Amino acid sequence: MLLFEIPFHLRSILVESVIICCLAFSAFAQQSITITIPPKTWVNDQRVYLKDVATINAPAHLSEKIANIYLTYAPKPGKSKTVKGSWIEARIKAINFFEEISLSIPENVEMFRSSQVVTQDDYFNYFNDFVSKNIGSDVRFEISRFQVKGDEPLPVGHLTIDVQRQTSVDLRGFVSLTASILINDVFVQRVGLSGWIDRFEDIVCVAQPLDRNHSIEQRDIVLRSRNVSKVKDSYYTRLEDVVGKRIKRKAGNGEIIFSSMIEVPPMIYKGNTVTIIAESNALIIKTTGIAQSNGYPGEQIRVKNTMSNKIVQAIVVDQSTVKVQY
Repeated sequence: MLLFEIPFHLRSILVESVIICCLAFSAFAQQSITITIPPKTWVNDQRVYLKDVATINAPAHLSEKIANIYLTYAPKPGKSKTVKGSWIEARIKAINFFEEISLSIPENVEMFRSSQVVTQDDYFNYFNDFVSKNIGSDVRFEISRFQVKGDEPLPVGHLTIDVQRQTSVDLRGFVSLTASILINDVFVQRVGLSGWIDRFEDIVCVAQPLDRNHSIEQRDIVLRSRNVSKVKDSYYTRLEDVVGKRIKRKAGNGEIIFSSMIEVPPMIYKGNTVTIIAESNALIIKTTGIAQSNGYPGEQIRVKNTMSNKIVQAIVVDQSTVKVQY
């Protein structure tokens, strides 16, 4: 066997390297884990992990594992809960790290959940914006008696509020809407928003007194601004929807014209003399008749043939003509 003698200067370097490695290994092996928890702490999320409440000093290869030890559910936003220090210590020691652990944990740890709130003014602005976007650009409105129901402190995070209404809800009088609250795009809760809406519209009104059964002309009506928040009957916002119709009762100057007040006048009135047309492929017969009832375009009415004195069924064609079907 051949033995090689290591030069003195190399032997010195080798010895120093071995000593340094041993010291480093010894220090690493003896490094302890230190975990400190204060008696009061704030948390943000729904689930509480050790990293949320503790100051942790640990080797790099263990830091994440220790930090992610699950402790408990957090209290509701804005609320607090007390957790036994012994419970937290048991959760930590349930994991065997094979390292020395130094724990500084009080007897009780009070956890406070961070929160955010939406003010009454903010909710009012959401309510107002929704009404403004959906009521119509030419409609003026005022909101009073505004109320919020079901609002609670919210978790921290990006807040989104989506306001909706039922399709049957008309934006006048007492109006109730629903605000869906989302935090970081996750639904959290629903809040009820309600208020009284005074709604002002330009609607068709009587421009001069009208008698019963009067056929309405352009000069008889005018558009005027009215508060329709308490109006239950349907009304008109265009003059052309009313012109040519007949008013069923007397109406005074400035009175709103409701749909229940007007009707389409008959094209033929009872007792009118009309022309009766009987038509086939090869023959057209015309004669005179007397309407036995009022009639509207396309409607079938009874007509007395003045030549035969017989009653026939005929369809209204225009103001002076009816047609017998063969």
